[in-house]
Amino acid sequence: MNKPDIAPEKWAFFKRVLPKWLVVLALGLQTAIVAVLLVLSILFTVTFKRASAQLGSITEQFDYHFGMPSITFVLGAVMLCALVVLLAIGISRLPRRWVFAALLAYTLAMQIIWLVSLSLVTYTYPDSQNLMDGANILLKGDLSQFGADYCSAGSTQRECMARGIPSAHAYFSYYPFQSGPMLWYLLVFALFGSNNILAFQIVSAVAVTALVAVLWRLGGMLGLDKKGYGAFTVLVATCVPLMMFAAFVYPNAVGFFITICGAWIIAEGFRMRKTWSSALAIVGGFLVCGVGIVFKSTYQIVVLAALLAAVFAVWHNRRIWQLFVSLVSALVAFVISKLPVALVQSWTGQNFGKGMPMLSWIALGLSQPDNAPPGWWNRFAMDAFERTGNDYALQSQISKEFVQARFSEFLHSPIDGMRFFTGKLASEWAEPSFMTSLYSELGESSRHFAGLGSFLLIGNGSDILLRYENVAQTVMYLLACIGLIGLLRSLIKGKTVGNDAAQVFARVLLCASFIGGFLCYLLWEAKGIYTFPFFLLLIPMAAYGTQRIADFAGRLKRKYADKGQL
Repeated sequence: MNKPDIAPEKWAFFKRVLPKWLVVLALGLQTAIVAVLLVLSILFTVTFKRASAQLGSITEQFDYHFGMPSITFVLGAVMLCALVVLLAIGISRLPRRWVFAALLAYTLAMQIIWLVSLSLVTYTYPDSQNLMDGANILLKGDLSQFGADYCSAGSTQRECMARGIPSAHAYFSYYPFQSGPMLWYLLVFALFGSNNILAFQIVSAVAVTALVAVLWRLGGMLGLDKKGYGAFTVLVATCVPLMMFAAFVYPNAVGFFITICGAWIIAEGFRMRKTWSSALAIVGGFLVCGVGIVFKSTYQIVVLAALLAAVFAVWHNRRIWQLFVSLVSALVAFVISKLPVALVQSWTGQNFGKGMPMLSWIALGLSQPDNAPPGWWNRFAMDAFERTGNDYALQSQISKEFVQARFSEFLHSPIDGMRFFTGKLASEWAEPSFMTSLYSELGESSRHFAGLGSFLLIGNGSDILLRYENVAQTVMYLLACIGLIGLLRSLIKGKTVGNDAAQVFARVLLCASFIGGFLCYLLWEAKGIYTFPFFLLLIPMAAYGTQRIADFAGRLKRKYADKGQL
């Protein structure tokens, strides 16, 4: 009697069942994370303290407003959810191309209205000041100002005492990785004029608008239909922090757009059937990602997520060569991200060293001095840098010992650990504006913030705006949770992860990027503006959640209509 051949069953398990359940596991983890953020957004409303009632006096100190939600909040959330669903259904009846074009035009117009209302002519965010200073030095060609002896510590020259910021050499010795962002300032100022704040912001607004277009496309790969696209339109149009994001005079928005754009190009590569066009798209996408992470090193999370998504896409279509191309291209992308440091050092004739080790930012993220919120910036890393004389190994050792000591404290006192991480996560994910209001007022306005800027930042509209953003943030988490649960159900009932490799890639990319961003900033130095790009990745999933609600409502309507006919 012959033994049954079980090899085909094993192959079927490896080919279809295992990847599906791995994705289900990842989506389950993302669902749990978003559920935690939903609870935090309901129980906490985090606001920034002001030193005075004047614009520009806002600080990075917090007030944690903790408690059960008010009736007004609950009613507002219910009404906003209902409005999103109803508008999504209404917009779904319009031509999709016209909706897409109108959404992009609206997004760009709203951002420009906000930027013009601010009319900033200077910007006082410390890192922005240092990067603008370096860019202006390169524009003028006075490379001597990059020398170690120019305005060194303790200098009494009038020019140095009036700077108010470290010398270029000192700053880039702290943060050599800021060479890439500094080159972006240099490019914008070379094109539009030195210290042209408004031009820098408008370029960022264009990048944010293009980011919306990329998320729209990824949403389609995720599984959005007409109602889903209608919901996407409403969620983007009503996301106030997104409309204020470009006010931050820093290349975060541009870098995130470029990185996500690269990931989208890779997804399109997995859709293509011709070998050469697919290979070129995958290579090109990872190279674009490499340019994106030049502006913000933590966007490497998206590149790693794209690489993981490529594994699952290849698992689905069995075109093994795509995985090899992805691995090589990802390595090249990481090499590209290191080039600006080498370029600036060669240009200026300086050697900035390794700067602060990555572990320093984790140490910052686990620290809580008396004068700072949990995990936010303090002088720990700077003090270690100065005490060790920029000795990379010693800085790493100091940070390692601190991190080990902190985890030991959390293990011995879990309640303190829970209190620390609750406060940190609330400050990152439950502050309704994600710091976009704060960064909108850090500078001098040629119009003295008259009109809309003053009204929404400190005037009568500021409280209304805060209340709306608080509700909208909770609604986004809620709809994303519903979307994740709906996607989980469809995956569990289905046999595969998706209909094609591009859909598999998009689902894994969005899931892994969000989980990676959450876990990174669970430990990393905290800032709401850092977590905001990963919050935006929830928009396609929230649109999918709205789509599921609309479909469920439609089925109920038909069911009761049929009963009425009977």
